[in-house]
Amino acid sequence: MRTRILMRALAVGVVATLAAGCGGGEPPSGKSGGNASDGLTGNVKLEDEAQAAGTPKSGGRLRIMIRLDANELDPHRMSETSAFVINEQIYESLVQSYRGEIKPAIAESWELSADGLTVTFKLRDNAYFHSGRKVTAADVKYSIERIKDPATRAPRARSYEGISSVEASDERTVVMKLAKPNAAILTLLSTAASSIVDRTVVEKQGDLNGSVDGGSGPFKLAARTTGQAIKLDKHDKYWESGVPYLDGLDFTFNPDDNARAAAVRSGTVDFLWRPAPEFIDALKRDEKLKWYGGSGSLSLHLRLNTSKAPYDNVKVRQAIYLALDRQEILNVANSGFGTALNAGYLPPDRFGALKEPVYGKPDIEKAKALLAEAGFPNGFDAKLMVIATSAFQVRSAEVEQQQLAKIGIKVTLESVESTIADTKTKSGDFDMYQSGFGLTYDPDERFTASFLKGGGLNYGNWSDPEYEDLIVKARSEMDKDKRAQLYQQAEKILTERGPVAMTFLNADFDVVQKDVMGYRGDPTPTYRFYRHLWLDR
Repeated sequence: MRTRILMRALAVGVVATLAAGCGGGEPPSGKSGGNASDGLTGNVKLEDEAQAAGTPKSGGRLRIMIRLDANELDPHRMSETSAFVINEQIYESLVQSYRGEIKPAIAESWELSADGLTVTFKLRDNAYFHSGRKVTAADVKYSIERIKDPATRAPRARSYEGISSVEASDERTVVMKLAKPNAAILTLLSTAASSIVDRTVVEKQGDLNGSVDGGSGPFKLAARTTGQAIKLDKHDKYWESGVPYLDGLDFTFNPDDNARAAAVRSGTVDFLWRPAPEFIDALKRDEKLKWYGGSGSLSLHLRLNTSKAPYDNVKVRQAIYLALDRQEILNVANSGFGTALNAGYLPPDRFGALKEPVYGKPDIEKAKALLAEAGFPNGFDAKLMVIATSAFQVRSAEVEQQQLAKIGIKVTLESVESTIADTKTKSGDFDMYQSGFGLTYDPDERFTASFLKGGGLNYGNWSDPEYEDLIVKARSEMDKDKRAQLYQQAEKILTERGPVAMTFLNADFDVVQKDVMGYRGDPTPTYRFYRHLWLDR
């Protein structure tokens, strides 16, 4: 118990916030018959209230439908939410986080040195890769060093820069040295991005994309048809006794919102992951189905490419931010389900968030004045890239197009496939990009990857020394309140002169058949609880 208390102190900020409320944002304001929905107590369900009191049944395959397949399934290189959903079933990390509480995974115990600079992990003796080989300390060392290696191009590599070294002192003991005490280290090591991979598989295959499986998680990759389906089978040598209950998970992908809703209504699929907002009310009323969720985990934004003119001009960015009506974007794009983000990336109830809005109703005159000061009294032409198969993001882009026209910015929408968007953002070949980022267990992971110089998700390479200094300081600040204050200062900078206009936090829902049992959602977010789902058939 002592080691777990010591390590929980490292993650005190995120643990305190998430364990208290388990929420991903403010109470959702989804529309239902023209009235706002209930708050967190009335319109958020995170657990299976109908679960039978008896022992879960083993067997059966769960059919899950989500919108899009992932372009990249290498856990160290992935960035899409769908990749996290799938990889959290295939891969395991040293530890795991559930609603903010850090729990054992591949490491059965851990201990922090008195100076906060050494973390020693003891690996369990019954963790096996899908190849049949036992997970060893050498695999842990290999995995962390692979993430840190620039050749891997891990989007979150900068979050690991405080790890000075990783050594395998014996087959089951890992000694991790830190340059400074790190308040975010344990939550970082619990993420799927920190997956421990089978070094022999990577060395043989060259990478972990496509149909390559280097994991030790509860399910193993059985088959993949890119863009259409992924089949996962039960890992019989998974370390947690009796888990998973299911024989397998069958993922299918369909970008058509109507088709996905019809599939769960007809019983073609067992689990509909995040239906389109316009179908939520009807699906919740369907007596053949159960629904969960209501708390958000995806933070939407309009990203500007600060590496090119005129978006490198802070006055141009501020004019754009002042022209946006975030509540209107939420209402049109997501049927009002979610929370308008009138400040930073973090919603107001998250650790480190700004509590008061920075933006309110659009200030068109001030926005026009700023554009004139920047040398664009008549506005300018711009392109806004959006993924064509993401209906709610297309709707967001259409509203933004109309709103920016009011200050003279003539926006042309550029609808592209997700693979093209991925290539163009990484190469800096865009003006504006309608996108979104999932919330992370700890603020450091998102802020470092997305907004620090050299961050793998910092499209457009925005750089602000004052912002970076605050984020780096917060990482090693062990006092929770002081750490929160540093993040609030950083959020103010991001909001007022950063590369993104935050628009809204969505409200997530999952819809399942009545016989799908054991749902225990976690809006931090994580999807590792799928191993405990079972079918009452």
